[in-house]
Amino acid sequence: MLTWLTMLIQKIEGSNIVIAILCAMWVLYLGFFLVVKANRTKKAMKTALITGAVLTEICDVVWFFKFFDNFQYINPGLGGVMWFCFLPVLMFLGVMILSYLNASRYEFDKKKREKEAAKAKKKEKRRKKFETEDAEN
Repeated sequence: MLTWLTMLIQKIEGSNIVIAILCAMWVLYLGFFLVVKANRTKKAMKTALITGAVLTEICDVVWFFKFFDNFQYINPGLGGVMWFCFLPVLMFLGVMILSYLNASRYEFDKKKREKEAAKAKKKEKRRKKFETEDAEN
């Protein structure tokens, strides 16, 4: 946020475009995140928002030290465009890592639920067997 605020306060040309691109990156980040079924839980969404905020702040600090010296804007020219690719790369890696972790957790929980359902079914079958034996006696 430090970079965005400084850009807006100093009225640097193109700062509105940078903020629009950041908003678009967040929309894409959340869109890609929600594609995976395991990511559609409350806990996963909360983790995604926190992770996205941390990644954006890391990128913001890197941008600030690259583009501002003593709070004065330094135009790095065309070479500075590559620094703006830092955020999409970070967010893409974040989505991939979070999706992998959530998918593995989702599969583990699914197997656990299946085991518990099998146990409950077995227990119910045993209970019915004893009920029928008691009814015969």
